[in-house]
Amino acid sequence: MLTLSFVLYELAWMAVFLFVIRHAAKQWGKAKTVTFFLPAIAFGFLLEWATQAIFQGYRYGEGFLVYILDVPLSVSITWATLLYIGYWLAKEKFRQTGIKASVLAAIFLVLVDALHFEPMAYSFGYWTWTNPGVWFSAPLNNFYGWFWVVVLYLTSFQWIDAQKWDWKKKLAAGLLAIVPATLALEGLLKLFKAVLGNR
Repeated sequence: MLTLSFVLYELAWMAVFLFVIRHAAKQWGKAKTVTFFLPAIAFGFLLEWATQAIFQGYRYGEGFLVYILDVPLSVSITWATLLYIGYWLAKEKFRQTGIKASVLAAIFLVLVDALHFEPMAYSFGYWTWTNPGVWFSAPLNNFYGWFWVVVLYLTSFQWIDAQKWDWKKKLAAGLLAIVPATLALEGLLKLFKAVLGNR
């Protein structure tokens, strides 16, 4: 059943997504925009699906507009939106490139999650953690995961973008890269849990 607070939040982030797509197209051109956003959306979806279906880390509420395999479409779109905003700020405003840009963007997006998404989710029930943690029920490994998601994706994108390939080959490489990136992330999360447990 649709819930007004869910739908309004979803529509707001879809509007932001459309804005950043237009912004990216003006900054980069259509080809580079496609090679950034399509793999980012796919990566976000794969992570969300795996975390729910395989690792059962949390579950989404039932008030969103569109779901794909129990993952709200807007969540995958929001992943891509935030990756672009973080990367643009790190590169254009702070003049960082390479791994420094990836790390700076990751720190920014961890703060966005901690100060915006988790409090909102806790208040309105957008998602519920299976093993509640210390910050608005989010465990610490969530923020650790956010950090590495951003670093892995943006570092991979920058490497692929630097290659002298046409945009179709870059797109294919970006889509293929999300599988080992997801496996690497899950390995890092397991290491975190082994050291600190579910907190």
